[in-house]
Amino acid sequence: MKTSKILAAVATATVAASCVAVSASAYTAYLGFQTAPYSFRNAWDDGTYGLASGYHDSAIVWGSGDAPEETYPDYADNFDWDINGYVIPVNYTNATFTADGTYTVSVEGMDWALDGASSFNLLFVSTDIPNDGSVTIKDVKIIVDGTVTKTVEAPIVEEGKEYMLVNLCNIWNTDVGGYDGAYPTESLAFEFTVEGLGAAGDDTTAPADPEKGSPDTGVAGVAAVAGAAIVAGGAMMLAKKRK
Repeated sequence: MKTSKILAAVATATVAASCVAVSASAYTAYLGFQTAPYSFRNAWDDGTYGLASGYHDSAIVWGSGDAPEETYPDYADNFDWDINGYVIPVNYTNATFTADGTYTVSVEGMDWALDGASSFNLLFVSTDIPNDGSVTIKDVKIIVDGTVTKTVEAPIVEEGKEYMLVNLCNIWNTDVGGYDGAYPTESLAFEFTVEGLGAAGDDTTAPADPEKGSPDTGVAGVAAVAGAAIVAGGAMMLAKKRK
């Protein structure tokens, strides 16, 4: 290999290493609700019905009486004896983001009249953002059947939780209060603004790992390749001089 080709390979590897950026963490937000009788979707980190349970992408609806499996005959095939309730397929749209901005979470395909409810006990945005006060979620719009029914400018974040849970309605918390807007017939959505993550494209500093360099970036690996190329190039040039 000619020296020029070796130097070109080293330069390419070095440029590749210098161009690898540390990507910001991606966070996800989920719509949560509980109707009065009640049907629900709990927070993503809930121990029984959260993301790891297999139920989180459905709506859970309870039966009643001595034979709850017969409460909603049209949904007999959806009854789950493990939870003694109905697992109703719905269409959730979660929001995944790395930067400040306005995002929307929603649910469609829910039979809102199924359990006879006409009001909510709980409405909330569940996120996997660490609950350390560094991020703000504000100006949350509650959108029912495509129409904004309420805007919560400064929603209350649940205290004592590891991850941010933003309260929009909680009938048991007087600081949050209830929701007296229209009840959905087709869809429910929350639009909200996130601040504190930084703008898209901002540089993000990740903690150093003495063995890997910047974690989860591949920088250390690329740098190692570049270093190996330099060493290899030097060795080949030295060998050529000795001939």
